[in-house]
Amino acid sequence: MMNAMVTTEPILGTLPRRIAPPLDGKLRHLHRRWMEEISAWLTPALAPDADFWNGWSAVRYINDQFDRQYRRKCALVAAILPLLRPTDAFALCAATVLLERTRRDLDRMGRRLGATEMVRAVTRRFLQLLRTWLGEIERAAEKLTVRDLPAEGRHALAQLTVAAATWQ
Repeated sequence: MMNAMVTTEPILGTLPRRIAPPLDGKLRHLHRRWMEEISAWLTPALAPDADFWNGWSAVRYINDQFDRQYRRKCALVAAILPLLRPTDAFALCAATVLLERTRRDLDRMGRRLGATEMVRAVTRRFLQLLRTWLGEIERAAEKLTVRDLPAEGRHALAQLTVAAATWQ
């Protein structure tokens, strides 16, 4: 009897693109989980009775835990930008710049005594811009699949997925 070696490579290589995992669905799940974590950390700074320490805690979170995930997300965005239409790439870059400016404002305000009202306002704006940015990423990735990503993009997505598994 002859042993036949079966390989799936020729079969997988011919699968239609629509069967490959859609990127926007994966991102939507990761974004929802990330926003839950971020909201848990930043919501105390939005409270009417918030004090300096609530703002300080928000800034520390943004500069530590948030920053690690944000850098991974920016690596993914950089990997998908060349795959996007120029208008989508421009909109995503503009949203990134606005989010980064607001993040710097939050960092600066959150370190000041007596700036609780400003911290509240900037935190609220930061959360709004972050939701918009994540939505923009999902919208831009609507027609992309995980298979479309270059190696750097797949690596960033894998890091984001592993990090999301540690959130509670």
